[in-house]
Amino acid sequence: MKCPIGSDEQLELLEAYCAGERNTPGTAALAKHLEGCAACRELVASQQAMWSALDEWKAPEASADFNRRLFARVEQEVSLWDRLTEPFRPLWVRLTVPVAAAASVALMLALILNHRPVQPQPGPVELSQPEQIEHALDDMQMLHDFNTAVRADDANAKM
Repeated sequence: MKCPIGSDEQLELLEAYCAGERNTPGTAALAKHLEGCAACRELVASQQAMWSALDEWKAPEASADFNRRLFARVEQEVSLWDRLTEPFRPLWVRLTVPVAAAASVALMLALILNHRPVQPQPGPVELSQPEQIEHALDDMQMLHDFNTAVRADDANAKM
């Protein structure tokens, strides 16, 4: 058998052997290899010592008020961003309110000054009704004459 330490294929078999799995195929060949290979025997011995130490280790029990203290500490935790921006918060409030008010006033003025009434766009004129067009032109001429007469009367009355 080729030494499992230098071979990735046999390394899994060696790890299973160290973990105590002795029923896998190739275990007998590995046991025979361990009799002649000091490096593999040393690895198996150190791994078995580690596994037995882990089996014997007992985790310490948490105190009765562990959860309460943990949640209290989590609630008290402040993020790094909050800690860095804390000194500047009063300054931001003092500066942002006037700036926001000035921006709102500027926006309102811009909207008021740029407001232009929408003028209807003339649509296409159908030439299928020439009499209607002729009457419209006559009405426009009459309104023009009336407007000219009213202006002349106003000019004479002011003198």
